[in-house]
Amino acid sequence: MRLFFWLLFISLAEVLQAQSKCTCESMQDYIIQRDFDSTAKHKPNNLWEFSKMLEKDKNPRCLAFSFQLKAQVQMKNGQLEGTRKSLDREKFILDSIRCKSVSYIENNLTSGDLLLLQGDFEESVTAYSKTIRILQKGGNGAMLSRAYLGLAGAYGRLKDKDKTKYYTNLAHPIVTVLADNESKINLLSQLSAIYYKLYHLSKDKNYLDSALSVVSFSYTLARKMEYTESYLQIYNLLEDHAYYNRNFRLALNYLDSALLQTNPKYHWKERSTIYGDMSDIYLELKKYDKAYQFADSNLVYAQKIGDPYDVTNALELLYNCAKLSGEYERALQVFEDLSKMRDSVVKMQNARALSQLEEKYHRVRKEKSDAEYEQDKRLLQQQQQIGNLKWRLILVGSIIFALLAAYVLMVFRQKSIKQKQKRLEIQQRLNRARINPDFIYNALHQLQNESTNQGTDYKKQIQSFSKLLKQVLDSTHDDFMTLDREIEFLTFYLTLQCDRLKHAFDFSFQIDEQLDPTNVCLPTMILQPFVESTVLEGFSNLNRRGELKIRFSLRGLNELAIVIEDNGKGLKAIDSSRASEIINDRLYLLNKLNKTSSSYLIRERSGGGVSVEIFIPLITKAYADELKKEGF
Repeated sequence: MRLFFWLLFISLAEVLQAQSKCTCESMQDYIIQRDFDSTAKHKPNNLWEFSKMLEKDKNPRCLAFSFQLKAQVQMKNGQLEGTRKSLDREKFILDSIRCKSVSYIENNLTSGDLLLLQGDFEESVTAYSKTIRILQKGGNGAMLSRAYLGLAGAYGRLKDKDKTKYYTNLAHPIVTVLADNESKINLLSQLSAIYYKLYHLSKDKNYLDSALSVVSFSYTLARKMEYTESYLQIYNLLEDHAYYNRNFRLALNYLDSALLQTNPKYHWKERSTIYGDMSDIYLELKKYDKAYQFADSNLVYAQKIGDPYDVTNALELLYNCAKLSGEYERALQVFEDLSKMRDSVVKMQNARALSQLEEKYHRVRKEKSDAEYEQDKRLLQQQQQIGNLKWRLILVGSIIFALLAAYVLMVFRQKSIKQKQKRLEIQQRLNRARINPDFIYNALHQLQNESTNQGTDYKKQIQSFSKLLKQVLDSTHDDFMTLDREIEFLTFYLTLQCDRLKHAFDFSFQIDEQLDPTNVCLPTMILQPFVESTVLEGFSNLNRRGELKIRFSLRGLNELAIVIEDNGKGLKAIDSSRASEIINDRLYLLNKLNKTSSSYLIRERSGGGVSVEIFIPLITKAYADELKKEGF
């Protein structure tokens, strides 16, 4: 036992040590503040500086999370290639220290967001689905709703209206009950954007109302917490609602408010989008000069971003404005630039598709820098140590399993031995109780007194008594007796008792027509004790002629009902303890081996006498032979 507890203690200590590498207090504090802390005022947090601080931590889990924060900052700044590298780096570290699946939640979510931006919608669905399978078991509601909204966004891009609606409905009730903090505001804005997507897919204006309701709630929280960074997205969402309802003046006011929230030095993407939306509105208002002016600003910021897709869209908008304003020469010049840019986009799309295929194929084989190589080497050493720990845990677990198996086997064997011992004791008691010794003595004494009478009755009594003794002795080797033999045995017994008591009672047997007496079997000694109690005690000094009836009938499909009725003195005059003890023993053995619920009932009849009702399973002769082989 000391060895067992020592091995158990060592294994638990090693497991706790391994899991400690998968925890980071700084990371946990950040997640609690981000997703669970309800504050009255927004607390700005520089994620890039925080990631640099975590990168210096010796804890590998903190180091992995630093790459997660870097990926979030890089994706927000449009550095998609850098985002992928940071996420791969985080996953490599998590794989090295063999953390549980819950540690990959942030990595899967950010990967899904990145794939969504890159247009790989099916892969983004896979990434979000991995996260949902983990979070549905219980966890962070903000992360779960983020995954649901990510799936809704991906299916929206795939134009799958039903699945978009399904995951939006799952996310909505979770988002609304989150703590009032930065995460909730961002998720509400994302939820509003999904409702606009559903409106595009279904043209159901109810979704516009839902979008407005959600973004208004987000705006109220943002003002309460002074989370000004969220105003830009909120104003854009409010502008969408005004635009879809053709309230263009209000839409322009919201775009002006959004523009005030941007910084010309780094909000290039946002300003480009706002100027493009303004140009579209002025086109609707047929103010083509204004539309051209804002389309030109849209092109300027699109060129600063350098994304060919954005430049192409800006050129198309500028071309439409020039054409509608009647400046055909300028429209022609823009169209030439647009044609060249479209060719570049097609080439870039082909190159990007090829690059993505190559990246997927070579991702695990890409080269690392010298600094990364050294760090990977240290992590691989840790992985080898964890591998050794794994084998030790397997060994300890095998030892524990073997000890438990031995203990269970020992307990099971002892229980089996006790059951067999109890069964033998019961069988011994039954063998001793085959027939009352007083009856044998009285019968012999009566035969002695009548020995002078050499008539037919005397010979008949001698014959019945000898057959009775033979069946009693034979029954010590048989646990079951066919119904016809049981009736024959009881007939011999009752005949002797009737002669001894000067024919003071009558007896009869009734058998259901559905029963075959030669094929139906009964456990031995299940009826004789009750019959004996009735005759010796119930009919003793009875002032009327006794009647004993024994009926055998089929109850249901597979149950035999036996009823013993008499008109004797009743329960108070007889002692049924011996009979009850014998039948209890018999039914215990029968139920134990046959897995049945045999039972009996003794009650006093309303007209006088006793009724014994016995219910046992229907046992055929073939089945009785099988039970005998099994040791009944």
